[in-house]
Amino acid sequence: MSILFYDDSPVFGGHEVMALLGLEAVLAEFPQPVHFLVSRDNAKLCEQLGVLATTHPQLLVEELDWHSSKLEALRNLLLPARARVLTRRFQQLRPSLVVAIQGNIEHSSLALHAARQAAIPSTSYIPVPHTNAEMGARLGALRDLFAVRLFRLPGSFVTITDEMAKLLQHRGATAPIHIVYNGVDTNRFQPGNALNACLELNLPPDKSRFGVIGRIEFRQKQQHLLVEAIAGNPALARSCHLVFAGDGPDTPALHALIHEHHLSATVLPWCDPARLYQALDALVIPSRYEGLPLVMLEALASGTAVLASDRDGMKDILPKPWRFDPDNPSSLATALARFINQGRPKPDPELVSRVRDSMSLPAFRQSFASTILALAG
Repeated sequence: MSILFYDDSPVFGGHEVMALLGLEAVLAEFPQPVHFLVSRDNAKLCEQLGVLATTHPQLLVEELDWHSSKLEALRNLLLPARARVLTRRFQQLRPSLVVAIQGNIEHSSLALHAARQAAIPSTSYIPVPHTNAEMGARLGALRDLFAVRLFRLPGSFVTITDEMAKLLQHRGATAPIHIVYNGVDTNRFQPGNALNACLELNLPPDKSRFGVIGRIEFRQKQQHLLVEAIAGNPALARSCHLVFAGDGPDTPALHALIHEHHLSATVLPWCDPARLYQALDALVIPSRYEGLPLVMLEALASGTAVLASDRDGMKDILPKPWRFDPDNPSSLATALARFINQGRPKPDPELVSRVRDSMSLPAFRQSFASTILALAG
């Protein structure tokens, strides 16, 4: 008996971080061979797997000469020989289960075709089943058309929230869906003294402090919506200080927007967010789409409020008054003003306890390992 993990994405992102943590949990309970086929173009993932293999000799890492592309569903149709090559490798290894690590349904979809052809059970570990059109991808509607059949290939799905499970079903998935919440390090993310954190980070303690943490990229993360919400409300502009932590292609545009509207704001480079959560009155997530954002769980574990778009994992976790209409600066401004008028409340203790108990790293590891091992039989 063996298990095979597959990830041909050339990008190392948050989903790879969670997959590695889950893989480590599987290795701790499963002494038999665990194969991991990975694109050699994903240097960081290859490196992390190499480190993991030094402590878990049953982990057998195999580097692939290819990686998935933005038109992967179409490539699978036009280049069937690719799937035949991978099918032969699967037949040689004969795992009990193929686990496709999929950031979205196109990533690593070649493994789903090969597993089907090899008659080997497969599962898709997928956090973001949104359409490409929703995500603002080029040729999104066309890509979605070719991707429809991919949702019928896995024998099961593992996703990260109830909302993502509903979205999988909406996109045509009929196989069983298992939910494994992401986890965060609750030892690292703890409540702290806000004044001390403000002084340390040079933030004004006399203003309401709202922050966005993550890649500065307007298409998905939409930092500009927070700027527009504050700029359009003079009372908010006077009383609020914005904090943006991260870097990305729209960093210059963000600086320009802040300057144009003469807002009180700080733009920080990538940094340890643990102290920043303690300094913020609320984390803001204005994203066009998310799965179950780790920053939301980290903030709640730190006892910090979160105001977010009314969709995806935020809709699963946050109380309704802390959610606003997506893509709507006016709705965001209303949520900010309401939050301030209510005295900038902290999260309900039950919500904090739920995150710290059910969405901790130990809880994630246990849930992921038990789900994969059960699917492997």
